Amino acid sequence: MKKALPKKNRRSFVIPIIGALAVLLVLIAVDIVLTSRTVSSGDHPLSLAAQRHVANVTCTGDCTNVRLVSNQEPGVKYFSGNDTATCSEAMLWANQGREDQIMFGGYIFIDGYQTNLPTQTLGMEALDGRAIDFTLPNTGARMFTAYARETGEWNLLDRVECNELDCGAIIPTRIFTDRDTGRVELFDSCLGETDATKIFTVYQSPDVHGPDTDDTYSVDITRLDGLVTGSNTGGTNVFARQYTSTDLSASVIHVVADVGDATFEFDLVAETGE
Repeated sequence: MKKALPKKNRRSFVIPIIGALAVLLVLIAVDIVLTSRTVSSGDHPLSLAAQRHVANVTCTGDCTNVRLVSNQEPGVKYFSGNDTATCSEAMLWANQGREDQIMFGGYIFIDGYQTNLPTQTLGMEALDGRAIDFTLPNTGARMFTAYARETGEWNLLDRVECNELDCGAIIPTRIFTDRDTGRVELFDSCLGETDATKIFTVYQSPDVHGPDTDDTYSVDITRLDGLVTGSNTGGTNVFARQYTSTDLSASVIHVVADVGDATFEFDLVAETGE
């Protein structure tokens, strides 16, 4: 006949069983939650309306010196009231980074579209007058040279020069840098007439939503303020509209955007699959 376990031993034997059951119940609960989320996600994926494109652009009002361009595609002009070249503006810097490195880089606005310039990593010998050669995408292969020096600031960029014989023929371009005392102009080949054109940029895209949310579509138009004005954001929003799922039921949405002295009208045409 088997002897009954002493009371002390029975208690020590039962406690591990209870602990194991508790862990099992927790694992089952977690599995139920994860399964529920997976099913829910599968039944209700993120919602995204069909992409559209801009078409049939017209301008009324004072349209002579205005230009409407794409914020998303370089070189795309939807409307231009004149053929005058616009002044491209670049912002450059030479910031001291870690491990005695200098990071030279920047960006440029060409007809309202921002393009980032390739970053160069330099050693501290650049402070000894070493030339930093670079090009800008709007000036072809024409070469510029930048110089850095110890400024006592985060930005070590000192000056910029054009080292080509035909610098006067460079497409209108201004180059700036920001120092502790404010914005400094380093190069300017722009003429007065190149500043006359007001550039407006269009950003248009479907909005991304979570489960059980109606599709919407946003259109924003920004007026390019220019680096010469001290702007750090690239421009001022002058038109914003979010179209609802009811609006999106139509294959074509007609947009009327008052941007001040001019009014742009265009269609947002839904893109269909193959």
